[in-house]
Amino acid sequence: MVDRTALLTVGRFPKALTLARSLHRHGVRVLVADPLKRQLCSVSRSVSKNYQVTAPNTDIRAWETDILDIIDEEQVTDLIPVSEEVCHVANLATKLPEHVRYVGPSTSWIKKWHDKLSFVSHAIDRGVTAPSVFTTADPEARGLVSQTECVLKPRRGCSGTDVSFVPPGSKLPLPSNDLLVQRKVEGTHLYTLSWVASGRVMATASYRGTTHSGTVAVGFKSAPTPFSVQQWIEQFLADTDTTGFISFDFILDRGGIPWGIECNPRASSGIHFFNEAWLGLAVMGETSTPASIIPAGKRAQWSYSTLTEAYKLLLQMRIPELLRCWKDLLASRDVVWSWQDPLPFLLMTPLCWEFIWKSIRERIPIGDASQCDIAWHWFEVGQTRAANPEAFGDEREA
Repeated sequence: MVDRTALLTVGRFPKALTLARSLHRHGVRVLVADPLKRQLCSVSRSVSKNYQVTAPNTDIRAWETDILDIIDEEQVTDLIPVSEEVCHVANLATKLPEHVRYVGPSTSWIKKWHDKLSFVSHAIDRGVTAPSVFTTADPEARGLVSQTECVLKPRRGCSGTDVSFVPPGSKLPLPSNDLLVQRKVEGTHLYTLSWVASGRVMATASYRGTTHSGTVAVGFKSAPTPFSVQQWIEQFLADTDTTGFISFDFILDRGGIPWGIECNPRASSGIHFFNEAWLGLAVMGETSTPASIIPAGKRAQWSYSTLTEAYKLLLQMRIPELLRCWKDLLASRDVVWSWQDPLPFLLMTPLCWEFIWKSIRERIPIGDASQCDIAWHWFEVGQTRAANPEAFGDEREA
């Protein structure tokens, strides 16, 4: 294999650590650039060097300069986004040196898929199922909520932020083009993560949350991927020429029909159910063989977070939920722990302390605290338009 150097654009999440380990196992030199000086990947044996960079939501131009300087200094060959920062990395892709491979969806596709209104339009255009959705400024939104229970959510959000349920006949908030009302589908949730190469779905891991911290799953159970879901994903992505990780949230109704709720064009916790050896090959573009996925029923978890939830449930005397949480603790593989690479697990609390403290100080969910410096959802509209007007378009468009 030709020497390769991959730059991951955050290192604070367990999925980044899993990706770093997979690439390192394949012989790739792994670098990490994160606004946090200390994070999970900063003590991993799989990472050759860590860089602290400007937070993109603080100064997008300074962040771009930092990333380009690292690429030049370290002779990076592959630039790989991990989480919500993918939106910023995609915009940077057009400025990369010719020898650098960007591994992710293009800005045009991210714009359509990350926007939960455009996502539904794309799904319907591709002939796959997605529940009706309107902005609260659309007169049809009131007609929808008068007929059925709905979900109220931001047009561009992540980690379940500001999601609420609206009973039939409820009064909606003030009209806004940035707030959506969507028909609620009754059924079972299924989350998927697919690795896609040039629009071809190479592998899909499906899973369900078993323990949650707020709206964020910290315990997971691998699930079979129904044929209908596989077809849905393939039809949605056909002819997009996309390479990278694509995540979907589905609800399967009583008839087994998959309804696409949202798309996250980046990695998710499903990465922990991919075979690590295959994953390193696939991300480097060096295999055309479908992946082996960890069998359905296998469990994975973030042990520290699961234990925290167990303490909360104990103090609240919610015994049935506590028992389910303890089942995760006893039966699930921790995704951070590795005998060959123990420090990320042993030092997880101090490594995550910066956003833990932010969560406590500002009284926001820890999922929000871990994303607000990198995620598009928190990027100020004025700064966004000034930095990338051609990529983001007019917010007034429905």
